[in-house]
Amino acid sequence: MKIILTGATGFIGEHVLSFARLHPAITSILVLSRRNLSMMHPKVKVIIQKDFLNYSDEILEACTGAEACIWSLGVARSLSPEDNRKINLDYTLAAAETFARVLGSKLEDGRKFRFVYLSGMMTERDQTKKNLWFMAEARLIRGEVENKLIELQRQLPEQLASYVVRPGGVLATNSLFPSLLEPLARAITVDDLAAKMLDTAINGHRTQIIELDVLRDEGKTLKKRLLKGKKSPTE
Repeated sequence: MKIILTGATGFIGEHVLSFARLHPAITSILVLSRRNLSMMHPKVKVIIQKDFLNYSDEILEACTGAEACIWSLGVARSLSPEDNRKINLDYTLAAAETFARVLGSKLEDGRKFRFVYLSGMMTERDQTKKNLWFMAEARLIRGEVENKLIELQRQLPEQLASYVVRPGGVLATNSLFPSLLEPLARAITVDDLAAKMLDTAINGHRTQIIELDVLRDEGKTLKKRLLKGKKSPTE
């Protein structure tokens, strides 16, 4: 299976990439990035993408055959509200629609293009709530992305299956006492999150919105199954 990955130079995306390299179902990983990666792997091809609002015919040709995208590109804060909206909302929706229309239409046997979006806990989908106590802008923008991804799937039911993952805090793999920190901080280890995001890209999920408890419980099982006693590739 061929997948597309963004945000591979970030904390979460880097771990998704490491697990994708290990997964036997993944044969090709197309990384869209503003800069080259330091690692090399036979499964991985990096395409330098400067403009995440527009995709050239050359890039879409390279993406042909991809069945899913894991979108972990985004920023919690930026220099301006305009940049925040552009990066978190406009980039995400441009990619989802382009991939669904161009790549999803080429899939056979009733398959749909899977778009896995990394959102966050406490995202606010009700856009009338402007007076949130903290991180109002980020929560509302992510909520708007979720709403529009769900609406896009309604518009393109034969081409797109969109999924939203909502982790809380994300802990490093080698965090001290993760079993204690996870429930207290409403958090998940990055390995467990990466394992579940990757599985969703491969197999889909029973619901469009995947909340923290499900991510954590199923991620642990999926990680153990994938590693089978091996050391995590991210340690």
